Amino acid sequence: MVRIKDCVSGDSERVLHRRIGAIDVTVTGDAEDVLDDFAALYGAKETGHETVGSSIRMEVRVSRRAAFGRSRYAIFGDGRELFSDRRSLEVLPYLEWGINWRVMDSCATYLQLHAATLSFEGQGVLLVGTSGVGKSTLAAGLVSRGWTYLSDEFALIDPDTLRLHPFPKAMCIKAGSFEVIERLNLPLWRRRHYVKAIKGAVGYVRPRDFAPGVIPSPCPIRLVVFPKYGDGEEPRFYPILSGRAAFAMSGHAFNRRVFGKRAVSILSEVARGAECLGLVSGPIEETCDLVESIF
Repeated sequence: MVRIKDCVSGDSERVLHRRIGAIDVTVTGDAEDVLDDFAALYGAKETGHETVGSSIRMEVRVSRRAAFGRSRYAIFGDGRELFSDRRSLEVLPYLEWGINWRVMDSCATYLQLHAATLSFEGQGVLLVGTSGVGKSTLAAGLVSRGWTYLSDEFALIDPDTLRLHPFPKAMCIKAGSFEVIERLNLPLWRRRHYVKAIKGAVGYVRPRDFAPGVIPSPCPIRLVVFPKYGDGEEPRFYPILSGRAAFAMSGHAFNRRVFGKRAVSILSEVARGAECLGLVSGPIEETCDLVESIF
């Protein structure tokens, strides 16, 4: 394990802070280019000192300097090394990934699901599923039509009020969907490719680029959708019973162990109060038309 003090010290120490929806994030380190990227992606502000009481504290360090821009980086979350020996184009995606991990491990205020989340006219929508089912692309399509973006990774559900809380991280788009994003007139930030593990080449859409000045609010959950992309298929919904929907959601809960048996009770209540549907998605425009038809 590489400890923070063992990493190569840079010329300066920077501290950036940003509240991302319901979560406070502080990023420190000596990797200037990475911190510049984070600041530009989120509009994070220099604080000059570490913010006391931040929910998530990330550090990015140059662990090995080399010629021709081939330095290697280490990423820490709340003092613990999460990733080491990362290349330049990998650092931002792994920093984003690390923030997600720290939210999963340390934020017990909410029951957390793996889902893209949005709201429409004050009503919350969950797109629940594993990576690769098309959650982010569908969320991007709906956002391009004026829906309010809450997150492309997390559903943060208040266990007492059942309200959905925002965590509007930058929308991570795989290279295979870049053309769709351009067709939706959503700006791919810097038109630059990063590299993220299994996903390969990825890019980002900044929330403030498609919703300038919009501050998402907690909202009741009106619709729970389990999407699955069907290449060349006509988009269609099929009903899911609330009990089955609650069971399926529990399988996508990041922090179910924190809530124990109560997690199923919470999700059963969510399912009973919402319309629960499976979705076979197809072409993005037709799929968005279908989802909007519910409202």
